[in-house]
Amino acid sequence: MTKIGFVGFGNMGRAIAQGLERRGFRKEDFIVAVRSAAGREKLTKEGYKVLPLEEVVKRGFPLFIAVKPKDLKGVLEKIKELKGEEKLIISTVAGVPLKEYYNILGKRAKVVRTMPNINVKYNRGVWGAVFGENLNREEKEKVKKLLAQTGLVVELEEGLLDAFTALAGSGPAFVAEIVDAFAEAGVKMGFKYEEALKITLQTFLGTLEYLQKEELHPVVLRDRVTSPGGTTIYGLSKFHQRGIKGALMEVVEEANRRAKGLA
Repeated sequence: MTKIGFVGFGNMGRAIAQGLERRGFRKEDFIVAVRSAAGREKLTKEGYKVLPLEEVVKRGFPLFIAVKPKDLKGVLEKIKELKGEEKLIISTVAGVPLKEYYNILGKRAKVVRTMPNINVKYNRGVWGAVFGENLNREEKEKVKKLLAQTGLVVELEEGLLDAFTALAGSGPAFVAEIVDAFAEAGVKMGFKYEEALKITLQTFLGTLEYLQKEELHPVVLRDRVTSPGGTTIYGLSKFHQRGIKGALMEVVEEANRRAKGLA
């Protein structure tokens, strides 16, 4: 029986599988190849089917590749050796263009370059997806349907995938840092950290849902909250004095520059 294959099962591979499990997939639906003995033992205890790379390549369909960029070449060479060139491959490896897959696997390879973010674990993720030229319409729709189980799927031109990696792939880390800053501000003003964090998280969650449900430009919501001479305008004044908006833009742009240098 065909199983969904995973080559590499670190934070991202595991998050994808767990997101799929929340949509009704079972651990038995996956077969996993990892390098370390400790990793194999741990995953087996958790109920995943752990097999040698050769077996996962032969039986996995589609085949998620979720390894570090430095390890990708060796994995692709192994797939080529096992005559797996026509496997449907969904890669989450950052910074490696489609042409590198074709150079190793051959021009007939069926590859989808993706960048998910860690939020796929709770089905609130977002996927940037670049479809290789060899997938037919039915295959593309099957991949989109599978990925959509865990979040929004955005089909991209390959030239935008590095930017997507910076914006959405790295984005949760940047958001977490901002959340922590808000919570620590709460501590400075007298709250316990745990209480300040709860308040901050609910404020962020509610704001994002408000923007999404009402389909608002963020500036419109900002103006709805801002009263003449009130607390918000004074806070925003400091926000702009410190150049926080520009600094946040630079953070994402720097991540983009790094994404371009990973290959």
